[in-house]
Order: sequence, then C-alpha cells, then structure tokens
Amino acid sequence: MLLKIKNIGVILSVIFILFVSCSKNNEVFPVNNGLELINSYKINVLEPSGLAINNDGTILYTVSDSTNKIYKLSTAGDVLQTFEYSGNDLEGISVFTNTKLLVVEERTKEVVEYDMETGNFNKHKIDYNNTTANSGLEGVAYNFNDETIFILNEKDPGLLIRLNPNYTIKTSTTLNFASDYSGVFHESATDNLWIVSDQSRTINKCNLEGNLIKSYPINVIKAEGIAVSNDKIYIVSDAEAKLYIFKKPV
Repeated sequence: MLLKIKNIGVILSVIFILFVSCSKNNEVFPVNNGLELINSYKINVLEPSGLAINNDGTILYTVSDSTNKIYKLSTAGDVLQTFEYSGNDLEGISVFTNTKLLVVEERTKEVVEYDMETGNFNKHKIDYNNTTANSGLEGVAYNFNDETIFILNEKDPGLLIRLNPNYTIKTSTTLNFASDYSGVFHESATDNLWIVSDQSRTINKCNLEGNLIKSYPINVIKAEGIAVSNDKIYIVSDAEAKLYIFKKPV
C-alpha cells in the first residue's frame, strides 16, 4: 500500500513538472467571464489613451496624453508612423474617413478633425457642462451607419453625447453602469457601442442610447481605449503602455 502511494506521488510530480514546462513555452491566458485574452504587446508610446481601427481591421491608431501626438500602429502594437500634431490633453481617437481621424482634447472639450495626408485640422468646441476640466472628454467614436459622432465625458457626470454631423448636440445621456468611462467604439455590423471603464476595469456592450447590454470584467490597469474588429476586442493600457487583444464574445 505504501509503495502504491509513493508511485502515485511520483506520477503527480512528473505531471506537475510537465505542466509547468509546457506553460512556460506556451503561455496560457485566463478567461474572464467569457473574455479570452488572446495576446498582449508592449507599445512604444508613452501613456497611450484612446484606440481606433480601420475598416479592414489591419491598422490601429492611438494618441498619447504625454506627448499629445497621434500614432499609427500595427495590430501587434508596432509604431508604423507618428503624425505631427501638438494637441491639448489628447484622450480619444476614431477613424473618420479614409484620410481623416477624429481626436478629442479633454480640457478644452474640442473634437478635432485631423487630416493624415496634409496634417491640417479643424477644431469643434462642444458646449456642455461638467464638474472639472480633468474629467472631460475621454472618448470619441464615429458612426458610419448614420454619420453621427459619439463622445464620452469621463465622470462627474459620466455622459454619452451624440453629435450631429455639424457637431451640434443631438442627445446627451447620463451613464451609471461604471465608475468612469474612458473609451468608446461604435461597431457598425451590430450597431452597438463598446465602452471601456478604467476605474471599474470593465468592457461594456451598450445600445446607441447608452443602455447596458452586458458587462465583462478585465484585468487591465488604466484601460483607456477600445476598438473592435471581427472577432477581436483591442484594449490599450495607459499605465502599462500595452496593447491587449481579447476574443470578442458571441
């Protein structure tokens, strides 16, 4: 009987060693309430904040609230191009046309049309009330289906504001499903919004009115940008300067 117990112990030890060895060579990523982490990459951008993706799902864009510049990235986080623009506390970004991006400046509450080919830009001041300048515009998302624009006020209050094509306010909705709201993306195929919260550490699927459909927890520090393409959700971390890729839930 003692011999059998010893043999079982040896077998379990071997299995454990093999498991650890395999785990080192092939990293196993956790699943959080249905969200599987596919991969993560360091990116050479200080304090990236905001994330956008082109319609083909092949190119990402982000901004830095440290350098206040705009960056073109590969889907593995490599910096492909830096656009010369000196913003004022850049926090959000969205693809707008084939050659233009939308970015938001938090403290001045401006939405900026930026032309990637010429470097020219137009600023549009958004007139709404919030408590402090440092809790202002945090995200922007262009709706290709109806040509409206969604912007987020981070907190105090958390707001989802929908703009007409001429940048006047169409609707404004108070959000209450997270502690703050740090990034937004409009998914054309489903006509839903994806909103990420830095403080609550959640990815939130919402309808166009800002009503929560489902919330998914993520273990990402200072998640401040989100983009969705096909079966993937891309998240950028401000504090870690890192790109996370999750499998989009069905």
